[in-house]
Amino acid sequence: MRLLVASSLSKLIGLFAVNFHLALGKDHIRTSTVRDFDALASHVPAWDRLASKASQQVPTLLPGWVDAFLHHRLRPNESWFCSFVYAGDELIGVLPVIVTPHPIMGRRWPLLRTPFDDYTRSGDIALTADQPDLALHGLLAEVRREEPRHLRLDLHAVRQNSPIWSALKKMPSGYVMRFGCVRTCSFLDVRGDFASFLSNFGHMGRNLRRFRKKLEKLGHVSIEIRRGSDAGEDLLLEFLALEASGWKGRNGTAILNHADVTGFYTSLVRNLSARGNLEWHVIRLGERLVAAQMAVLCGTSLFLLCYAFDEDFADCRPGTLLTEVTFREGFSRPEIDEVNPMSDFETHRIWHMPRDKYVDAYIIRRSVLPVLLQLPQFVYQNHVRPRIPEVVMKAYRKFGRDRYHKPRRASEAARLRQE
Repeated sequence: MRLLVASSLSKLIGLFAVNFHLALGKDHIRTSTVRDFDALASHVPAWDRLASKASQQVPTLLPGWVDAFLHHRLRPNESWFCSFVYAGDELIGVLPVIVTPHPIMGRRWPLLRTPFDDYTRSGDIALTADQPDLALHGLLAEVRREEPRHLRLDLHAVRQNSPIWSALKKMPSGYVMRFGCVRTCSFLDVRGDFASFLSNFGHMGRNLRRFRKKLEKLGHVSIEIRRGSDAGEDLLLEFLALEASGWKGRNGTAILNHADVTGFYTSLVRNLSARGNLEWHVIRLGERLVAAQMAVLCGTSLFLLCYAFDEDFADCRPGTLLTEVTFREGFSRPEIDEVNPMSDFETHRIWHMPRDKYVDAYIIRRSVLPVLLQLPQFVYQNHVRPRIPEVVMKAYRKFGRDRYHKPRRASEAARLRQE
C-alpha cells in the first residue's frame, strides 16, 4: 500500500514539475507580428544574427534580402506581414509571409507563402537549431491569429539541411504537411587547397593559363576583390551596363530591361553593403570592365548572386577566368566553407561541383476546404509525375532551356549573313 501511495505521489510530483516547466517556458516565449517597415527595423539586428548562424547558409534568410523583396517583388494584389518569436531576449524564429488571394476563393481564403521567385531562389526561413519546433509552433500561432482563414503556407526550395525539416516532424495540431517539387543546386566545399582542387581537372590549369595569357596580350589585366567596407553601390551601374551589353540585353532578360528587377537589385546591394555582406569579384583590362561577379557572404557560405562578362573578349573565356578568381578566393579564406551559386548548369559539371537537394514544403490547414483544394496538386505530385517517362521529362526540360537560349552576338550574325 505504501509503495502504491509513494508511486502515485511520485507520478503526481513529476506531472506537476513537467507542467510547471512548460508554463515557465511559455512565460519566456513571446511572439510579435509587424506589417510595416518602420516596425520591422527594430527586429533587424537580432534577425541578422539568427540568419547568419543558420545551418542552411542561404542569404535569402537575411533581413536585407527580405526587405528588398517586400519593397519591389510583390504583385499588386499581395500584402505582407512578418512574425517573430523570442525565447527571453533571444530571437529564435522569423517568418516573413506574403498574402495572396486565392484565384477562386479570393481574399477571404488567402494563400500564404514566404518570399520566393526567379530572383529569390529559396523560400526557407530562419529558425534556431536548438528548438526549431518550438519556434515554428510559435510562428504558426501568429499566422493563425493574423490570417485565420488561410488555406496553406508554402515554403519553396528548402535546403535539405534546414532546421525546418526537424521542426515539421512535430507538426502542430490543425496542420498537415505535403512535399512538392525537388530541385538540385550546385555548391562547392572550399575547405582545402585550391591547387590540390585544380589538380583533379587534367588540362584545366593549362587552359586557364592559356586564356589568361590571351587576355594579357590585349593589355594590362587586373583583379579586384571588394568586400566589407570596400564593397558598395558604386560598381552596380557599371555591372548592370555590362550585363545588358550581352546576350541577356538582346534577349530582354537583363536586369536593366525591367524596372522592378532593377529596383530590387539596387535595394539589395544597398542593404547588403550596409551590413558588410556584399562582395564584388572583378576582372579589368586597363580601365575596361571585362567580367564581374556579385556575391553575398552569409555565415560561412559565399553565395554567387549573378555575373556578367564582356562578349567582345569571349575568345579569352572571361567567365571561366572569373570563376577561377571566385573559387580561388573561397579556398583562400578560412572563414568560408562553401561557394554556392544555388543553380544547376552544365558549366558546374566542368568544375565537378556536387549538388544538394532543395524541396518545396506545403503546410496545409487540416480542414475540408484546404485539403480539397490541395488534392489535385497532391495527386499530380505523388501519383502522376512519378509515372511520367524520363524521356518525356528530359524533352520538357530541354524545351525550357531552349526558350532561354543565348542569341548570337551582332558580329556572329553579320558573319553568318555574309557567308
